Parts: sequence; structure tokens; C-alpha cells
Amino acid sequence: MQYNSDEFRIETYDKITDSEWDDFVENKSANGTFLQTRRFIDYHSPEKFKECSLVFFNHKNNIIALCPANEIEEDEKKIFFSYQGATFGGLIIASKYYKAKYLLRIVKELIIYLRISGYAEMYLKNTPEIFSKQGSALLEYICYYNGFTEYKELNPFIDYSKYKSDVLSNLSQGKRSHVHKCEREGVVVRQIDTDFEISKYYEILCENLSKYNLSPVHSLSELLDLKNYRLKNECEFFGLFLNNEMIAGGMLFYFEKTKIAHTQYLSAKSDFLQLSPMTYLYYWLIKEMKKRGYKKLSWGICTENHGTIINEGLINSKEDFGSTYTTYNTYVISLNRPIK
Repeated sequence: MQYNSDEFRIETYDKITDSEWDDFVENKSANGTFLQTRRFIDYHSPEKFKECSLVFFNHKNNIIALCPANEIEEDEKKIFFSYQGATFGGLIIASKYYKAKYLLRIVKELIIYLRISGYAEMYLKNTPEIFSKQGSALLEYICYYNGFTEYKELNPFIDYSKYKSDVLSNLSQGKRSHVHKCEREGVVVRQIDTDFEISKYYEILCENLSKYNLSPVHSLSELLDLKNYRLKNECEFFGLFLNNEMIAGGMLFYFEKTKIAHTQYLSAKSDFLQLSPMTYLYYWLIKEMKKRGYKKLSWGICTENHGTIINEGLINSKEDFGSTYTTYNTYVISLNRPIK
């Protein structure tokens, strides 16, 4: 479907190539990251999500915005969701169009387009403030102005600008004791590169999550696909070893435009928890990312059920490393309500 207004038109994403999409997200947008590129999004098999992404063009046929999205059906209602296949999706806006006069029109016309297309609701998981090159406050306000309901997830992170230069001094006394214990035992952290090592790490991850009747969102083959092909420069794996045995590990995403490292799937073998290997892994990663020149190290969310439940143990642990906070905001609107 194509929708035309006085200022621009909206079309489905198949009207442009994947390379055009990715170039816009990474090089021309105010708030795009690799998580919203096609090279990342398309690691999902086509049958996993029903694609309904949109492209916004101005009258000169230039892309001014994108919206990665999938369609879901709930209670016989058609819902536009941006985006279930990534940590965040949302509206991706051209840098020179990241102004109130343009965002007001873009959001309003998107609501009209989706209403005409038969959608009952829209969800926008917009790029959080710390990952956005030009910030997120304006887009968040425009969503609020148009009547979206907001829910928040809490994300602790290390802000090196507020960190003492001696990394260990930022940790609580208990965490420092755990670090010293691991050092005495001779634990070692290093990057893991081979598919075999990553498969051993994945076993640790699955064993860890099984205690909560959970399984990883990504399969092993998907993680290897990201590392070896799609995100060669944006992701890395690390293992923590004791006597040459991997007992803990994790995955990191790198957001180079904003110089943020983001942790994924940090896990340890349950047989070694008395050693507190995760404390040492966190400490080592904080030091390593600081040495590499990153401005922030994000731990991921510590809330559940759309932010209505806080994992107090998790947030308390992250606070013991000297973390500060940001939020991931998701905006929801019923498309039956009046438009401003």
C-alpha cells in the first residue's frame, strides 16, 4: 500500500533495497543503530515475523524516515509492532528531519496510514536516549503529545565520565572481595573466537537459563551467524576460564557511533558460583571497555512484564559496580482514538 500526504508518502519497505535501508540507518539517521539494519533484522527466518516495515519519502523521493515492524494478531485485532525481533526498533528519522515540525507530521501521518490499513494498535520501541546520536527526548515528547501510552524498562549502565579512574574503587566492598578471590584462584578472561568455544559457552548459557525454565532467545546457529557473517565488527564473545575450563562467558554488542558497549547473555556454571565468577567477568569487562575508549557499558534491563516488576537482586548487583540508570521506553496507541 502507498499513502500520500501533501509533504511525503509512506510505502512498504520492499520499495527500496536492503543496502539503501542500511545506509540510511547507519549513516543518515539521527537515531538508527545496527539493530535496525536489514543485515541484523533479516537473521530471523521469514516465517518468524510477518514483515510490515515502512519507508517515508519526501517529494524529492529521498528517504526521510524508516520504521522496521512486524504485524501480529491479538484478540482478532491487527497490531503494528516496531519491532519484536530486536531490542528496539521504532521510528528512525533522518538527521536533518529530526525537528519538531517534521516529527509532528511524520507521527500523525503514520497513525493515519495504519488506521487506513486496518490496524487497531501500534507499538513503538524507540531507540533509547543513550544509543541515539541526537537523543530521544523530542521523539518521546511527540509520542506523548499524540496520546501514546508509555511503559518503561530500567537499564543500569556504567558511565565512565562519572567513574573513578581506579576501576576497582567504584565497586562495593563485597564485590572487591570477590574480585580478589578470583585473582587468587587464577581465573582468566579472554575473547573466544572459534565456533567450538562459543558452543561451549552456549551450553553454559542454556544450563543457567534452564533453572528459570527459560531458553535463550537466539539459537546457537543464530549467534554464530551474527558473529561470523552479519555483525563481524559489532559483536564479540568472552569466556572466563579456571584451569583452562570455561566456567562463565558473555556476549557484547558494540555501538560505535555512540561508543557504547552492551552486554548480552552473561552466564556462569552453577558448580562454580561460590567463586563468584560473574563478579570478576563484570569487573574485567568494565576495565576492558574503558581501555578500548567506550563511554558507557550497558548491562541490559533489570525489569519484567513491561517494567511493572523490578528484579531487585539484579539491580542491587549492578549498583554494586557503580552503575547509573537509563530507561527503554515503549509507546502504545489505540488507532481508534482522535488525532491531534
